[in-house]
Amino acid sequence: MNLPVQEGAAVCVSTSEKFQAAYKADRETVTKAYLAAFDKGGWNITRRDLGTSYYFDFEKGGQKLNLEIYDWQKTGVIIKKS
Repeated sequence: MNLPVQEGAAVCVSTSEKFQAAYKADRETVTKAYLAAFDKGGWNITRRDLGTSYYFDFEKGGQKLNLEIYDWQKTGVIIKKS
């Protein structure tokens, strides 16, 4: 998957189980970029919770990922396999 990390991001963790990055952009801009990247990669949204933090679950070919987008300095992102 081609994640939008070239647009003002600092990657904190990148393993096969977890990805975490911080962005200078606001949460709405980062959310749109990630949703576009997941959509382009063929991932389907199975859950959306837009509370204090934004949570999304995705599925593709039996694989599942969780995406969390939250306020942290500007915007933080965590992707985990589930």
